[in-house]
Amino acid sequence: MPLILVVEDEPKIAEAIRKTLSLDPSFIGEFVALSALALPAALRLKPDLILLDIRLPDGDGRQVLQGLKRNAATSRIPVVFLTGLGSEGDKVLGLEWGADDYIVKPFGAMELLARLRAVLRRYRPEAASAGDIELGPLSLEPSERRALLGGKDLRLRPREFEILQLLASHPGKTLSRSFLIENSSAYGLPVPTRSLDTHIKNIRKKLGEKASSWIETIPKLGYRLSVPGRRMDG
Repeated sequence: MPLILVVEDEPKIAEAIRKTLSLDPSFIGEFVALSALALPAALRLKPDLILLDIRLPDGDGRQVLQGLKRNAATSRIPVVFLTGLGSEGDKVLGLEWGADDYIVKPFGAMELLARLRAVLRRYRPEAASAGDIELGPLSLEPSERRALLGGKDLRLRPREFEILQLLASHPGKTLSRSFLIENSSAYGLPVPTRSLDTHIKNIRKKLGEKASSWIETIPKLGYRLSVPGRRMDG
């Protein structure tokens, strides 16, 4: 199981990351809130990836990154910056300093998971592939943000993929509208609730006539995905 060390001081964002990591049972998260604790935690835990906020109360995450890269025991651990600094210059500087990716707040839960898997795939292909989902003829590859039905790419839009991934991660279980909306939306940004119905409609259309019924509408509750274990005829 990939171990993610999260260095984030804002409680609400740390909790959002904790909830996001819990969506994938293959991830384990450990959290610290100060830059001074990052290197000692990395040496103790030997994480597979570090998710590092840039603006920390006791220092700059970019200096933490430099310290990690200078230490032989932590220099090869991939680091993903998480920050509200979203200009192109900030991103370029962060990558030039040795970060492997750069996620700007506010972030979407499924996007965050996909970016973490993509970085892990470069360092540990077996860790990233552990998040793949196989449900009969339906398969999802989160690291590639790709869904296939009978081997054919469904060509889902990003939000459509995220919603289908949430449903496929809990097969046979009813997921509430609020759960699906919260976890397929950017953290902290309002989302029109009716947009969920539009995305579900589009997913069903792309699944096709035979498979569209796999996504069930549960009145007054939400949606449920039930995929038969056998391949479809024809």
